[in-house]
Amino acid sequence: MNKTRTDAWGEQLPEAERREIYSFTKPPTEEEAKAGRPYLRSFERDVRPFLSLRGIVEPSVAGWYRFLGRMREEEAAQTVISVETSKRIARGIQAAEVDAALAADMLTALAVDAASKHNEKAMQILASAASMFKATDQRERELKLKDRAQQTKDEQLKLAREKFEAAERRLKAVQGAVDAPQLTDAERVEKIKSIFGMK
Repeated sequence: MNKTRTDAWGEQLPEAERREIYSFTKPPTEEEAKAGRPYLRSFERDVRPFLSLRGIVEPSVAGWYRFLGRMREEEAAQTVISVETSKRIARGIQAAEVDAALAADMLTALAVDAASKHNEKAMQILASAASMFKATDQRERELKLKDRAQQTKDEQLKLAREKFEAAERRLKAVQGAVDAPQLTDAERVEKIKSIFGMK
């Protein structure tokens, strides 16, 4: 940015007022228009009456356009800084290995904030990063569900195997009791009942 003369029109105004005046040179949203927000489109028709009502000494036409040029340069510089900051934030969150769901929420909030400041590029970067973290979170959840399902299957299979092995042992024990020549029929019945835990 070029060095601005201290006596250039607008430099004598507080920064907040300068920014506000510049913001009024952009078309208002439908809601802002309904609320009566000024729209400084024409120097003669809009700018001069607006400044007069505020008691601000008006610039020359050239001074007004130089003011707009400086404000556009400043806005462009802020956009570049904001975009770079947004990239660094997204990379920093990724490097910090923050929980994916939390990272998605944080980046979504930052994207909404950038959108409210009409910073389209920063909003896109942050929204894209938020989307990436949401997808990661979704994949992690799916993997956890699959792991849980597999764990349940493994537990059920283990239980079924244990039941089968126990049944096989009982069957062998019953066969042994049936085949034991030294046992009487009554003793055999008692032995088989005890194998099955019957009284």
